Amino acid sequence: MSSLWLLAVLAIKAVFANNEQFELYKNAKPGHMELDPKYGHIFDTEFFQNCQDNRIAGGGWESEPNSRPYQVGIYVPTANSGVSFCGGSIIGPQAFLTAAHCLDISNGDPITIHLGAHHMPPTSADEGLRTLTTSHFLLHPEWNAATIQNDIAIIFTNLDYIVQNEYIQYIPLASNPSESYLGKEAVVSGWGLQGDDHSAISPVLREVKSTIISNLACRMAYMGQVQRHHICLSGEERRSTCRGDSGGPLVVDGEQVGVVSFGTSAGCEVGWPPAFARVTTYIDWINQNVEFFRKHQRIMEQ
Repeated sequence: MSSLWLLAVLAIKAVFANNEQFELYKNAKPGHMELDPKYGHIFDTEFFQNCQDNRIAGGGWESEPNSRPYQVGIYVPTANSGVSFCGGSIIGPQAFLTAAHCLDISNGDPITIHLGAHHMPPTSADEGLRTLTTSHFLLHPEWNAATIQNDIAIIFTNLDYIVQNEYIQYIPLASNPSESYLGKEAVVSGWGLQGDDHSAISPVLREVKSTIISNLACRMAYMGQVQRHHICLSGEERRSTCRGDSGGPLVVDGEQVGVVSFGTSAGCEVGWPPAFARVTTYIDWINQNVEFFRKHQRIMEQ
């Protein structure tokens, strides 16, 4: 086991020649808000105290390499020279979608985004890897960190264009606000923790499938915290998102319907519904800002 770990470390170092950057990536803090003290009033864990001994191993399963070509890994520099890790999705030639809470902790230094990767941090095995850095992002104007409302953000490239290939592709966004997706099977992917007994992000992309439940049921689970601009999975069979999955895509029939936002601080495997920002609520805001940025970039290039 130790020899396999050594080979993995050497492969990562081959990609990240800068040892300082390698150490930052290796020790990146999985982006999730449930364990942040400032959100403690929202995620009360007393209800779950009797559930912990009965949990089963979760974390979904490893994705087929390059089967989720829209998925990206995002490293965000934070205060005190730290780094936070989140997921995201490619939504166009110059734009990515992620969660607002992933970016509002940024210290202003460039964000690093890995496209076309299966491993995280990427290794030499990731043949389709492309890495971009950018400082351009936009939080939703009504993002509220105190209540976790409107937890959605767009990241824009600098002057780089994302060219689609077998490893890297845009994902269509759901656009019908009247569609509830109730009862539909959805898949969510990411490099988040594989379970409550893990402390580091998964070295490979993983995914889980579950069923979308009503907002009413999810609202009851979170004592009113869930609103119309959320969408939730059932969490049955302890299938859920975990720390480090934040910002990643929730997909139904090839369209992105949600962005990973939050779950319960009691753990990823207690069978509680994970909550997502509902894409259809924000589709006009997304399209308007992506188009505005595109036109601005054209002017800059002239």
